Amino acid sequence: MFDDKIELILKNKLFIILLIVIAFISVVYAFNISTSYGSTDFSLSPAVLFRDKINPYEYYLYSKNIDKITGWQYPIYAHATYVIFYFFTLLDLYTANLVWSILNITLGILSVIIISKYCKLENFEIIILICIFCISTPFRNCVSLGQITFVILLSFCAMLIQNSLTRNLLLGVSYMKYSFMPVLAFTILLKDGFKGLLISGFFCCLGWIIFSFYLDQNLFHTILQPLQVALKGSNDHLARGDLFTILGFLKNYEFGFNLNLFRAVIVTIVSFFLAKDISKINDRMLILSLLLIGNLFTFGHIIYDYIVLLPSFVYSFSNRKLIQAKISLLIILYFWFGIRLKDYIMDFMTNKTITLSTLSYVTNSQVILNFVLLIVLYYSNKKIKQSN
Repeated sequence: MFDDKIELILKNKLFIILLIVIAFISVVYAFNISTSYGSTDFSLSPAVLFRDKINPYEYYLYSKNIDKITGWQYPIYAHATYVIFYFFTLLDLYTANLVWSILNITLGILSVIIISKYCKLENFEIIILICIFCISTPFRNCVSLGQITFVILLSFCAMLIQNSLTRNLLLGVSYMKYSFMPVLAFTILLKDGFKGLLISGFFCCLGWIIFSFYLDQNLFHTILQPLQVALKGSNDHLARGDLFTILGFLKNYEFGFNLNLFRAVIVTIVSFFLAKDISKINDRMLILSLLLIGNLFTFGHIIYDYIVLLPSFVYSFSNRKLIQAKISLLIILYFWFGIRLKDYIMDFMTNKTITLSTLSYVTNSQVILNFVLLIVLYYSNKKIKQSN
């Protein structure tokens, strides 16, 4: 009875039109921020440094003054990022932001279409999913901040490709943001062997080689520089819900070892066993969903990275009559809307102002809550498959 009423609402033309209008406003709002005072995460200034034959990692790590880095455009991504972004440095700032914003919106919508078509959803369902995705906080954050996560999301969609060579080559593009790398790399290794892993690493390895030769620097000197920057610039309280951040709570205690190294080792081990679980699954759509959920609760991710819950959202929506799917949808809606809604309520109660470009800070208990919800989401998705 309840499901029938939901279906009637979803098929109602007025409901769909209203969603389209709200989604359009959301996209225009985020686009306006990105092309005016936003795009603080757009990796343009490190790419300009690279273009000018200055190593952006060394500049950030060792310079007393880092005025040449704009906003939060810290060089925390793989070398290939700045090789690719070199082309944006040939444009003026406004045009570069404009092109990148349009590209981001296009990649986001394209990801919805690819995943929805794979799940054989009807056109009206795809429109609804695009609208909800565009209205979500992570979508607006990614566009307005000029984030790179849309590229990562589309890269992960390659998991739906049958041919293993093409699939692994395209999946490897996501290594640009290496917090998404461990679970995926282990899964590729376990499913397609060492050859598949090598193929997946081709894109970023090529970027690393080009980066090093262009700057005339030793390959072994540059290889770990992105990780050094990431550890220096990390923030443990930005809307996270992951094991790496939770292990960081131990910094209040004295230990006779390097805590960051300990955290990395533990989370890498957990990632391996997570990948071992995922590699046993044959359903590519489920693998895609679990890979991205698993990434979110292992290594640290900020609120805009929750756009990668899209495959799980589509997968759950396509099976929405199942109780496990309903649980999954509610959890994803919490991450897409609930976290920001909580911020608005808290700021209203304390008479403060919040903007779309403001990221959500959370307490230790909220980090643990997010972590638990992501684990529930992971197993809810597995249960959907078992119930079909």
